Parts: sequence; C-alpha cells; structure tokens
Amino acid sequence: MITQKTGRDFGQQLRTVLFASCVGAGLFAVGAPAYAQDNAAASQDTAADEAAPAEPIVITGSRIVRRDYQANSPIQTASAELFQNSSSSAIETSLNKLPQFSPTAKVPTAGGDIQPTATNTPGAATISLRGIGANRNLVLINGRRATPSNASMAVDINTIPAAAIDRVEIISGGASSTYGADAVAGVTNFIMKKNFQGLALDAQIGTTQHGDNTEWTMSGIMGTNFADDKGNISIAFSTNTRKAAYQRDRSWYRDLWANPNIGGTQFFPGLSGYYLDYANLPDAAVINGIFNQAATPLGNMGYTIYANPNGTATTGFDALSTQGAYRATVVDGYNYKKLANGQLAKNNTDNLLILPLERYNVYARGNYEINDWLSVFGEANFSKVATSTVQEPGPITSGWSVLVPNDGRALPTELQTVINSRTDPTQPWALRALLPFNRASKTDVFTYNITAGIDGKIPGTDWTWELFAQQGESETNVLQTGFVSLNRLRAVMSAPNWGAGFTASGNAGAPDFGFGAATARCTSGINPFNYTQKISQDCIDAVSTNLKTRAVMQQSVWEFDAQGSLFALPAGNVSAAVGASYRSNQYHFDNDTYVTQGTMFNDQVLGLYPSGNSVGRLEASEIYGELLVPVLANIPLIKKLELELGARASDYNTTGTSYTYKALASWDVTNWLRLRGGYNRSERAPNIGELFLAAQQTFAFAAGGDACSTANEQPYSANAATNPANAANVQALCRVLMQRSGNPNADQVYYSGTQSPGGAFVFPTLQGNPNLKPEVADTWTLGAVISSPFDSPWLNRLRFAVDYYNIKVKDAIGAQSVDIAQRQCFDTAFNPTLSASSPYCAGIARNTTGALGNVQTTYFNNGRFRTSGLDFQLDWSSQVGPGRLSINSVLNYLLSLKSAELATLPLIEYAGTTGPTQNGLDGGAFRWKLFTTFGYNWGPVNVSLQWRHLPGVKTETSATAPNTTIVGAPSYNLFNLSTGVAVRKDVSFRFGVDNLFNKAPPLFGVNTAPLNGALAGGSYNAAYYDVNGRSFYAGINVKF
Repeated sequence: MITQKTGRDFGQQLRTVLFASCVGAGLFAVGAPAYAQDNAAASQDTAADEAAPAEPIVITGSRIVRRDYQANSPIQTASAELFQNSSSSAIETSLNKLPQFSPTAKVPTAGGDIQPTATNTPGAATISLRGIGANRNLVLINGRRATPSNASMAVDINTIPAAAIDRVEIISGGASSTYGADAVAGVTNFIMKKNFQGLALDAQIGTTQHGDNTEWTMSGIMGTNFADDKGNISIAFSTNTRKAAYQRDRSWYRDLWANPNIGGTQFFPGLSGYYLDYANLPDAAVINGIFNQAATPLGNMGYTIYANPNGTATTGFDALSTQGAYRATVVDGYNYKKLANGQLAKNNTDNLLILPLERYNVYARGNYEINDWLSVFGEANFSKVATSTVQEPGPITSGWSVLVPNDGRALPTELQTVINSRTDPTQPWALRALLPFNRASKTDVFTYNITAGIDGKIPGTDWTWELFAQQGESETNVLQTGFVSLNRLRAVMSAPNWGAGFTASGNAGAPDFGFGAATARCTSGINPFNYTQKISQDCIDAVSTNLKTRAVMQQSVWEFDAQGSLFALPAGNVSAAVGASYRSNQYHFDNDTYVTQGTMFNDQVLGLYPSGNSVGRLEASEIYGELLVPVLANIPLIKKLELELGARASDYNTTGTSYTYKALASWDVTNWLRLRGGYNRSERAPNIGELFLAAQQTFAFAAGGDACSTANEQPYSANAATNPANAANVQALCRVLMQRSGNPNADQVYYSGTQSPGGAFVFPTLQGNPNLKPEVADTWTLGAVISSPFDSPWLNRLRFAVDYYNIKVKDAIGAQSVDIAQRQCFDTAFNPTLSASSPYCAGIARNTTGALGNVQTTYFNNGRFRTSGLDFQLDWSSQVGPGRLSINSVLNYLLSLKSAELATLPLIEYAGTTGPTQNGLDGGAFRWKLFTTFGYNWGPVNVSLQWRHLPGVKTETSATAPNTTIVGAPSYNLFNLSTGVAVRKDVSFRFGVDNLFNKAPPLFGVNTAPLNGALAGGSYNAAYYDVNGRSFYAGINVKF
C-alpha cells in the first residue's frame, strides 16, 4: 500500500503540472487536425503544391504504380499525428476512434483476461475493420504481412513500432485479390518512415486527473544517406511504460458498486462457509434458533451458510433458493452490499481499469542503389511487449471442493453448531471459500520481422519489379501466478488444525519411502475462517502451482512483384501488375503440464480450465494479376474512365485452391466529380486455430437452456407445449444420451426431478475442425468524390466523399455455441430421425444425474452474415483571421448488419445494437459513428478539438426480443483537446487533454421492469465508452 500511495502522489503532482501546461497553452494557441483523410480527398496546402508534378506512388488497394492519389476502393489515411495527439500510446485505441473500426475484446481495458490459450493472448491488442473480426482484417507493414501472434492469425498491434510510423492506410472495401484471400474486410497498412535523414527525438508523459495510469513514451529515429546519396539507412526506437489504473479509483465504478439494484462485480463471495449437502442436512431447529426465524435450510438458507468476520453465521450470497440476507456484518456499500432483492453481493475492488504495459521497439531500414536499374533493401523490426492482467482469487466451490473432517478444528461457534446438527455429524463437510490471493498473468511477447530484397527497373520500359524474402517469429511466454494444486490444497486444508504444522513428502510409502521426492511444510496452516491470518510462505509454497506456457508463431514469406505498362490505348496506357508468393506459418502452443488436456489426470489447478497443446501449419502458394485499363478520356462528361481488374489464385495445404477477383471502375466526370466502385470476391481459408486447436475447455452461458428439459421453451426441446410433434422423440433421444453417462438410471433421476426452463452455466470443450472449407465473401462498393468547383476562398478547399459498401459472407466460420450444438442434435432440420448416432449428438454429454455435462463443440461453416452502410468524409479549410480554420469529419452510417449462426435460420437484424457476437463478429453495430476534428493553425501554434459521437444504442438481446425491457445506452459525446507550439524550427511542444469534460461512461443494460425479484442491473461497456476519465499529456519533439 505504501508503494501505491507514493505512485499516486507522483501522479497527482504530474497531473497538476500537465493541467497547468495545457490550460496555459490553450489560452493563446489554436490548431490543425491530425487524423484520417481520404487520399482522394486530401487537401493541398499551397498553390505550389498544386502545381508540383505528382510522383509515382503505390496506393494501398492496388499493386499498380499511379501518378495520383486516386484509389478505386474506399481508402483513408491516418497520419502519425493521430497517434501522437493522444494520452494513450495504444495504437488500437487511436484507430478505434475511426468509424470504420470496432473494438475487439483485446483493448487496454481487458485487464481480467488471465488464461492463455492457442487462440488467446492476455494483454494483446487487435483491430477489427467493420467489426467483422480481427482475423478478417489483414494487417500489413509497408505492404507486407505482419507476423501473427497466435493461432487465430490476428496481429498483436502492440508489436508495431509506433515511432517509425509515417501513416496508416486503411482500405475498407475488401482487398483479397490484391493482398491475400483473407483480406475480407480490407487492409490496415502501416507505412514506415523511409529515407529519413538526421535525428529526431520525441518524449511524452501523461496521467489522469486521478493521478494514475501514468504513461511514459520515449522514441527516436536517426538516418543518413551514404555513397553520394545512393543509399540510406535509418534506425528508429521507442520505449513505452504504462502504469495500471483500477476501477476503485473512479467514482462511477464506486457508485455502481454501491447501487443495490446492480449485482456485485465478483462472481464468488469473499466469505467462507459450509456448503450444504442435501443428503446430510443440518437440523432445521438449530438453524431457526441461530437465525431466530422460521426457516428451512433449503428454503431460506440457500446452498451455503457463511461466517461473518466476527464469527457469527450469515446467509444470502447464493443466487438460488435464497429469500434474503440474514445477520450480515460485512455490508459497507463498497466491498459488500445488500441488494434490493435482499441478497448479498461482493465487489472485486482489485479489478483493473487499464492494464499495465511495457513495450520496446526497434525498427531499421536500409536501401542502396547499385545502379540505375538495380537496388537492394532490407528491413528489421524487433519488439518486446510485457503486460499484466489480474482476476479475483480462485474459488473453493463445487467442482473444486475441499472436504473437511469434523475433527474439532478451529471453527466459528455457530457454524460448528450447524455442522454438528447434521444427520450424520461424523461425515466430512464441504467448504466454500476463496483463496487469499488474486490470480494473475504476466505475458511477454517477443516479435521480430526481417525482410531482405532487391528491386529494379527493366531498361527501356517503365516496368519495375521487386523480389523479397521475409522471416518473422512471435514468441509468447506467460507466467500465471495465484493458482494452486487442488489435491495439495485438499491435503493441507483437510489435515488437522487446517494444516498447521503439516509435513508431507512425495513418493511416500513402500517400496520407495520418499526416494528422490520433495518435502512440503506448512507452518501456519490455511484457516479460511481467519480472515486476517498471515499465511506463512511455506504454506503458500506447499499448495501453489505457478504455470508457464509458451507459444511460437513462425512466418516465412517470399514474393515477386512486377508492374508497368503493356500497350497504349487512345485513353492512355494499359498497365498491369503480376506476382507470385509463398507463405508458411508454423505454430505451436505448449501448455503447462498441470492444465494440459490428456496429461494431468491425477491433479488439476483450481480456478483454471484445461486445454491441449496445439500444433498447426499453413502453407499458401499464390499468383495474382491486375490490369488498369483506361477506357475513355477527355470527352464530354468523361474526363477519364478506367477499369481495374484483378484476380488471385491461392493454393493452401489445408483447403486446396481458392480464387479471388475484383472488378472496379473509376469515372472522372469533371475536374471536381469522380465516381468509383466495383466488386470484390474473397475466400478466407480457415486459420490454424480453427483447423488444429487442441481440446480447450471454456466457461459459457447456454441462454437456450437444456433441450432435454420438459420445461424448456425452445421449439426443438422435450417440452410438448413448444414442440408438440417431436417432444416425445426428443425425450427418448435424451434418455439414450443420459444412459451413456455410466449411470443406467440417469434418465430416471433427471426426469423425476424439477427441470429448469431457463439458461445455465456450462463448461464446453472447444476443438478445431480439420474439415472446414473457406468462407466466401462478396463485397460491392459505390462512391463519389467531390472536390470543390468554387473559387471562393471559403469553399475552394472543400472536399467530400461518400461510399456505399455491401459485404455478404456465407459459410462463415465460427465456434459452435452450446445452444447451437444442442439444436443440431435435437432439431429435425439437422437430425431428421432424432437418432442418437447422429454425429451432431456425439458431443452432447450428460452427467450421472442426467444433467447437461461437458458439451464438445467445434468450428463449423454454419453461419452467414451481411452488412451494408455508408461512409462519409468531409474535409474543409479556409483562412479565418490570422490563421487557417479546418474541419475534418468522418461518419459511418450502418444500413444493416444481419447474422445467423445456421444457414437454416433467418437472418437477424442487429443494426442499432451492441451485437452480434456470433460468427466471429465483434459487435458494436451502432447505427452511426462520427469522428470530427476542428483545427486552427496560426503560425507556429495550432489547436485541435476532436469530437467523437455515438448515438443511443440497444442491447444485443433486443434484436431477437424486441419487447425486452433491458435498455442499452443513451447517445455519447467525447471531446479531446490538443495544442502544439513550434518554439523553433526544430523544437516543438504538444499538450493535450483527453475526455476534456471528464465524461462518465453511460450505464448499459438496465432492466426497466425486472420481474420476480430480479435486479435492474447494468454495467459499463469499456470497449465503446471511455471509463478512464480526464487525462493529460505533454510531449516534446526535437530534430537535429
């Protein structure tokens, strides 16, 4: 606690300094916006610029070199200033401001993610174009593939060297035929600085007004020409440290924790207690005497009787069979609260608001011109990223239970009295408690990419060519702490006096008598009812199991590209680009033995689910071609009309050959009006995780409930009221599945009891499917780019662009939910005869009581989705007073986003909601998103104001239940202010305030009409709304 207070004191002092700096600078400075601009609509700043000849460039979206900035696909460019003018150095945070992106689960607020798997890296950062999935957006560095971080093939944006970024080009109209079959949503291309000369250093520091989340960034780039300017070499570096912030330090979270209409934020209660065994119940009269009321253990006490810190008994935490909380002494409106329905709830006050991060990046580039027609080049990128995440302590509960002998050990008196009143008091009793330490993960990711190549020109032509080879690797090492061995914990806690003085050795007994074994000791014991106990280190060591996982992704690429003119037509030269490439990705995930499926059978880790060691390899050999055909030029209403055609054949070692192609058109009607649009076909082959993921157990909620329940309301269930034609046959199928559990009477046990109509928590096991086929996407775009036709100084720098897009994906690859797995087994649309031998029923396991057990799920080409919308962009500037005023605005209007998990199900409209999260989609289907920057430049001074607007939004549930009383969130506006001052030509300062008005996040998911004692509920959505509050930053840039 002393260390934390010292850090906060420093943060508070820094906040004061930064606030004064920002206010002082803002009194005399006003400035230029720095964010995304459409290349086709990028304004020129001077008449000299307009007169300057355009240089040949390659635009993201095409391999053909152009002599203009006019792309035929919707494209935007984010300048380096977008990332600099932010209190956060997280690249994904800045990109997610743009309407074309939707946040993924991998954002800085995802501090509770502690379990690494082959498809999940705690602390990673990913991006998602159009919200249709991080693995449907291709991330490039200088037009070349970045190395993925795990088996999902998504790139961890943390590994990209921010200091070397010159700009980011975003094509959001599909780009599979140009860059690869998996660019379904488009491409995010990070363009690095090239041919840099001199030395530039940059430093920035920032913090929040709460004195936490302090962040330091230092970077530099140096470069020089050599050999009479035939060559250049440059090196960039950056280091970034981000301190943690906690939810407890924000008033809106403390208000949420105190609200009796909202449940607690900790899944398991923090008190310890006796978990009732209904085969050996305590005496109701004893309980009535303690609680001084007419009650029965099952009817009013819930499943557990807990002990207050003062030793008295209390109840009220259990969600089922509990009428209220009795005699609780821990309620303080912060750690614990009493809910409106009478129950108790626990808040996790250690939840991270922003996860901590340390990052180091080095980027080097060199090129040398051997002669006029041959050059060599090379690039290298090295990155090391460390992040930490934390979650509440592991629970001792059913499934991870500890049976305690009733041997006279230290127990609260009232709890001992209840235990002694059981029908058979000599039997052990089940403990429910939390471990005394948090679970945490520390993730280290080391990534490198090395590229070497040659490029040149063909003498006597305008053809250019490039040949390069690339080798990359991403190694992830995760250390998980705060976990314990279930068997060793049981051994210690079931020993007399809670294990105080415990000693044990491995390999005990005859014939080896401990040979070569370690000895564990526990001095203090682990007494779960002594809430202030200081547990001795040897006890912690005796039960702890720190876990280590390692994952490595290796990527090898070679590619040849060539482009130039073929022949001349009356309207201009026909240009072409051709190329061939080979790519291989080899991945392996090595889990800790303690949590490896199929290995550790005589012990397990408490509070973590097992997964297997995953290994997979993808290879792709590709060829492509593009044509740019000028059709007409310089005739009435057609200044220029051209076609852009492209095709790619991709041969995978897993799914065979996929074909992608495009046909785009551009029509320059006049000097100020250009129309563009076309069609793209994409085929995304399944990735390593979808194909080869080893068995991985997860935790999920089956909203559709148990299909075998006669109270279930699904139309394919055993409920005769909702499934009159087949309920009896479904029940017969269920009985067969139940009898497979090992208990031939399991079906009788199940159907003789009370069956639930609603959803339930389940523990499915997910595994890859090597029989997947590629998913297919069709993308249509149509747009217009308008440059001002006016000569007025107020209007001559007006640019406007609008683009319509329509993306349809069929055979979408997605992981089965438990609801879908059940439907495919029990629905006659998939299992016509309702046969237990159907492959769809093979994974539906029932336990020995007949209840739904560990359901085996996999990936299927089951789904489909489609989305359409409009992108608008406005760029305007004009001389106003002594400086220049500018406005840059980007708007996405979502016309539709429809999705279905099965091809036989109707498409559901999710536009205007936070969904959908099926078919690998990321949700966030706001009806529109707006990002606008107002700027004013005045000599060496500039100020810009960013405005981000989100409309009111409904919950995902409202798409399937339009009459739901659970509401979403109201409209939301966020403002960021930044100021830059160039005190000299080579020295500039910047200051900024993010979340200028300290806007609190809106409460989301409130039930306005809860029934039957339910709570109104609600939470904050940290993916879409700022939960950090007002932040300040200041930076300096020096050039030599």
